[in-house]
Amino acid sequence: MSWSIALMYGLMKIDGIIRKPANRRVGTAAFTLIEVVFASAIAALVLAGMFQGYTMAARKAQYSTCSLAANSMAMQQLEGAYSGNWVPSYSQTQLLTLSRTQTANLCLPSAQGNVVTCTNYTTVNQVSTNPPYALIQVQCVWTFPNYGGTYTNAVSVLRGPNE
Repeated sequence: MSWSIALMYGLMKIDGIIRKPANRRVGTAAFTLIEVVFASAIAALVLAGMFQGYTMAARKAQYSTCSLAANSMAMQQLEGAYSGNWVPSYSQTQLLTLSRTQTANLCLPSAQGNVVTCTNYTTVNQVSTNPPYALIQVQCVWTFPNYGGTYTNAVSVLRGPNE
């Protein structure tokens, strides 16, 4: 028998005679049941952690999308109130009539028709008469779908008259 064949079968050549090592048994190269169970348990824990991480990342992405859409809706409402013509007269304030409540759907990209309803609360308060300034605030209140919780995105601006 050549050396390569002897090494392939785990045999040793001592004094010109090829012998099987005393501490090696043939056919014991397999895993035990305990090793297989522990490897399966570790694999299950790793896969569960990966799934949980994916779920958390997807939820954060959905929340971020809804929050950005709500902020855009509030800014749109704020721009509408801000662009109103305001010439202050001391008998009445034209800008204060822009306070209102409006319900709409958030502009969300979705193939399944995911609809999130929001309510915009616009308030206009005159904070000073001399010099005339008005505080315009818009609060967009929306509910996070499938997870509950009511959230509010608020924007505000201080505005002077058109003079």
